[in-house]
Amino acid sequence: MKKLLCLIMAFVMLTACLSACGKKEEVLNVVAEKESAGEGVITSEDFFKTANYTAVDTQAKALMEVSSGTADGCVVDYVCSIGMIGEGSDYENLSVVDKYAFADEQYGIAFRKGSTKTVAVVNAAINELISNGKLSEIAEKYHLSEQIDTELAQIPAEDTLDTADWEYIEEKGTLVIGITYFEPMNYLDDDNELVGFETEFAKAVCEIIGVTPVFQEISWNSKEMELNSKGIDCIWNGLSITPEREETMEISKPYMNNKQVLVVKSENVDKY
Repeated sequence: MKKLLCLIMAFVMLTACLSACGKKEEVLNVVAEKESAGEGVITSEDFFKTANYTAVDTQAKALMEVSSGTADGCVVDYVCSIGMIGEGSDYENLSVVDKYAFADEQYGIAFRKGSTKTVAVVNAAINELISNGKLSEIAEKYHLSEQIDTELAQIPAEDTLDTADWEYIEEKGTLVIGITYFEPMNYLDDDNELVGFETEFAKAVCEIIGVTPVFQEISWNSKEMELNSKGIDCIWNGLSITPEREETMEISKPYMNNKQVLVVKSENVDKY
């Protein structure tokens, strides 16, 4: 009887072992834009510690990878998900996994380090757009009313500001704005015209400060080089304000609240 009991126990343990060995843990294959806040989330959050991560060029490419099934999910800006996924969009088969939200953050406009007068001029213009309701009007058009930050900026005294960069911009009469394309911020419509929240926002600011906006597509992972070499005058494209960026660039007042979200195929939302 004792020998039979031992055999039964051995059989149970062997069955459990074989079952465990045969069970393969599912690994999440995720993508995000290189050097973006999404990449920062994937490389730092415990949720993604066992995931396979691949960097891509843009947030639009990240969504395309998920939509086509070459990735299980992507981490993108919440405002990107508002404009680019769901009913009526190019990615109707994608959804946000609502129970996860990462890295609450704010957007700002980045200028060259030391451009304190330029930032003050732009902040004063943003204050005007907040006060006259124009910023809220633009935000409502692109379904971003709940995201905009309407707190007025404090404008420092004129004699404390470095004017060199502003004089350079004012003299040439243009503000060269570095962007990448993603809805609802900056994107091409059906007539191949550049539209979007930040497109209209930038045009409104430039009208107030008296310069012509020139929109220039950039590679996101070379944005600082473009800025410092004067290939562009600012980065106005969903740039998250971080202490590291504030060390190397001058950044405007926050104008929008954002977070990072996980996007997957709609049919797979309940798996996460």
